[in-house]
Amino acid sequence: MKIAITGGKGGTGKTIIAVNLAIALLKLGKKVTYLDCDADCPSAHLILGAELKNKKEVSSFIPKINQEKCIKCGKCMKSCEYNSLYQIKGNPPILLPLICSGCKTCKIVCPSGAIEDDKKVIGWTYKTKIKGIELFSGELKPSDPLSEKVISAIKKRGNNEGTGEIFIIDTSAGAHCPVVAALEDCDRAIAVTEPTLFGEHDLKIIIKVLDKMKIPYNILVNKSNISKKKIKGSALEIPYDKKMLECYVEGIPIIEKYPKHQISEKILKFAKEVLKK
Repeated sequence: MKIAITGGKGGTGKTIIAVNLAIALLKLGKKVTYLDCDADCPSAHLILGAELKNKKEVSSFIPKINQEKCIKCGKCMKSCEYNSLYQIKGNPPILLPLICSGCKTCKIVCPSGAIEDDKKVIGWTYKTKIKGIELFSGELKPSDPLSEKVISAIKKRGNNEGTGEIFIIDTSAGAHCPVVAALEDCDRAIAVTEPTLFGEHDLKIIIKVLDKMKIPYNILVNKSNISKKKIKGSALEIPYDKKMLECYVEGIPIIEKYPKHQISEKILKFAKEVLKK
């Protein structure tokens, strides 16, 4: 079973919920593999108190222009959707590697076979084990725009090397391409929100994405007592509590440090319901 923990708005506590749910499933006797697919800002290892290990490079295609074969026609430049190629008349095109998406369109349209394969490092993946959980994480190289490729690499490594019965896929906030990349192939999702207008607005957007992808979901309202606003259709409400913040700072999930706390008991009960789906 692959369970995505997602949510449109940032700062709702999505990763805290994901980590504690993973620990709850572990307590219920399940083998858990956790994929932190927020490549722009990975944080699951911090909440788990883990050190990232087993670093591997993630690379992407960039074109290498063979000066001898190039006929200076400009077709590669005109076809580049990201404008990562520019050309001075009468000269071969020049690549701006930082904005190249690695789509290979330039190579496909080149009539003279002058575009050859090269690569650039766009980020890294990691694998570590902490508290009985297999954690696969990734990190986008600063200034690179290709976080969805790092996410794909995290998922590929997790699928190849992970041994869990249940996979927790922690997406980034929002409803953009990296989130869609993380949601692909998931069996169900938990959309984490908060009782605010902004939280409700972004929840509606991510629900549209989940409906479009035909992924069944539950709504979880975190920090449910910070306002009087009610979110319709919520399967679980987690109140704001300073103990949760304390555990976040210490890098110890609340369900581990305070197993009898009301939040821990709620998450454990919810985990049991998830297993029935």
